[in-house]
Amino acid sequence: MWEPTLFLADRALRCRSRTGDTVRTYAEALLVWLKFLVERSIEMCDADEEAIGLFRAQLVHGGHTKPLAATTANHRVTVAGLFHQWGQRSGSMPSPLGKWLVATGRENSTADPRRYARSIKRLGIAPAVVRRLPRLLSREEVSRLFLVAPMPHRLMFRWSLATGMRRFEVCDLRLDQLPGAVEAARVDQGLLPIDLLRKGSRQCTVYAPVGLVEETNWYVLLERPESGACEVFVNRHGSPMSRHALTSMFRRCADEIGSKATLHHLRHTFAAHVLRVLEGYDRRGDAMNSLKTLQVMLGHASIETTEIYLRAVEVSGEPVVRALEFLYGETLA
Repeated sequence: MWEPTLFLADRALRCRSRTGDTVRTYAEALLVWLKFLVERSIEMCDADEEAIGLFRAQLVHGGHTKPLAATTANHRVTVAGLFHQWGQRSGSMPSPLGKWLVATGRENSTADPRRYARSIKRLGIAPAVVRRLPRLLSREEVSRLFLVAPMPHRLMFRWSLATGMRRFEVCDLRLDQLPGAVEAARVDQGLLPIDLLRKGSRQCTVYAPVGLVEETNWYVLLERPESGACEVFVNRHGSPMSRHALTSMFRRCADEIGSKATLHHLRHTFAAHVLRVLEGYDRRGDAMNSLKTLQVMLGHASIETTEIYLRAVEVSGEPVVRALEFLYGETLA
């Protein structure tokens, strides 16, 4: 296991993840690839193009296991390829697969794993991924969700919906980052800036509604259990609220109201609603780059990631709704 350990150490040193999830998912995917090699009696240094093709087929179509979603299969194939590219380039573990990947993806000579991943996808060994539009919560779903959610989870859900923060960003929100009552009192209406380390360890500013900040300050003052933790949100034992606990509570609340939504859909709903409002201002002549504004608010590194919300807004817009309602009415005639 020495070579896989060195590979993961190399990825950890290069990774900018705030939570460590990137290296963890790399490790999980790599273990699946190593198990496949063991089952096929293939040494790591003997893995070739045919082996990774069989691996891909097993992931997508299933063998003795359940077929995986395309995104999961894509990630596992990509990690296996990255591992053998690293072994070939570093000289730690040359293999026919590594030699083939390096030779056919020579234009990506940089050590950037994202470029490695793109080269692997171009080689056709990673399964195609279906890009779905973001799932948005309806007004009724949001109202019912907040009705059944207990504190402080209800307040944490509000932060996700009203600011677009990811779950780890909400859980990691610290008391010293939260604007105080005096600062909030100076703003009658509007937003308060909060500086955060977001995904990729990028320093970004999140803008929170004044009412949300005031509600959170009251929670800290009156309801928050006594705790030495520096995080705003803690459980009943005074320990910082974990991402798993927050996700589990959302799942229970969503099941209670009969919704299939996930916690991340609150962020999708925030993005689509904000973009729809910004586009409305733009159409009225208030010149602004609405997509770029949303990119900054969401903390996306790439504008391409933000563009999917533009398609979601266009598809769910009033003209499309009217067109589909008309067609439905025609079927009743």
